[in-house]
Amino acid sequence: MRSTLAAVLAVSALTLALAAPPAAAQRFDLGLRGAILAADGEPANDIPGYGLFGHARLGDRWQLGFGIDTAEYDFEEPAKIVGLVQSSAVEPVDVIAESTTISAWVERLFGSPQGRTEWFLGAGLGLATIDVPDAAGQLANGGRFDIHTEADDEVVAQLSAGVRRLLGQRWAFELALRADQHLADWQVTDRVSGRTATVDDYLALGGHFGFLFRF
Repeated sequence: MRSTLAAVLAVSALTLALAAPPAAAQRFDLGLRGAILAADGEPANDIPGYGLFGHARLGDRWQLGFGIDTAEYDFEEPAKIVGLVQSSAVEPVDVIAESTTISAWVERLFGSPQGRTEWFLGAGLGLATIDVPDAAGQLANGGRFDIHTEADDEVVAQLSAGVRRLLGQRWAFELALRADQHLADWQVTDRVSGRTATVDDYLALGGHFGFLFRF
């Protein structure tokens, strides 16, 4: 179900992008970007990622953006999430969560259409599929924990603001600030004690940078 929905969104975003009416000689761009965002520790502190992104011009002042991004980050201390105390004799047990996000957004452009620098504000939505491995370790009381996490797909509301600079005739560099609000529902369960907890919505703040080629 997750993979089918992700494929539908990807095809829809690409279809919209390719169907956009031409507004200038260069009406479409595609590139790579890297991102780093930070949350409050539940489920993560730092969320680094990278992906493919692009834009299609909708006019002199508007364009449609789309992206497919992947991220790997530490799910911080699942045992603590369910109220268990790990043994101090070992390092806290984190696990590496993985996410793939397909997103689309609309940008309002500022600056001269013929200039080499343009500023933008953007807003859009994404869908993130999450994979979280199990976590196991020793407790302070001598027992053990074995934690399973079931993470539903997340809807991500995105806001961005940044600048794009043309490098030569075809290449451009982009730098942006981001705010991603994740609508999350993670069910965290310790198989040994039966304790359960949830990870709910969280806000990730940061930015991204990337290089684009204009067609």
